[in-house]
Amino acid sequence: MGILDVFSRKGVVAGEVSLTGLPRHKMYSVSVTFFPVASASSGPPFAGDPPVDEWRDTKPVKEAEEPDDKLLRFKIRRPAGHYYLGLSVIAYIERAGKLFAQVERFFPMTQPCQVRPGMEGNITLSASWPDVPFESLSHYGTVYPHKSQGDA
Repeated sequence: MGILDVFSRKGVVAGEVSLTGLPRHKMYSVSVTFFPVASASSGPPFAGDPPVDEWRDTKPVKEAEEPDDKLLRFKIRRPAGHYYLGLSVIAYIERAGKLFAQVERFFPMTQPCQVRPGMEGNITLSASWPDVPFESLSHYGTVYPHKSQGDA
């Protein structure tokens, strides 16, 4: 947090995530990303399909280690303004003894929400998991754990 954040006018965005169709999984995580826009009449940034490197202002809603039955509610302070919100969901899926991370990003809003100083807005973000067979998913690589020099 910068020193000037103390003086900026902030409000709260509160809400919940409605996620349907999540495949069988070992665990999953959910986060919300904020995309600021100029006004209430602004269209979705990046025509509603932001590139991966633009999903930066992100806050967690559910960490992977938290129970699956955790309510997907959030309450986040933001400077006053207009925002589109995106959802990032990672499902950790076990197949043939291996753990895979399927990342899906959703851009569920058709108009921006407004954050007003000293006020709390309430929204619901809905997303439906794509019905793509596991075998048809793209594969971007494998991550292996590394031993540090201090590990025995």
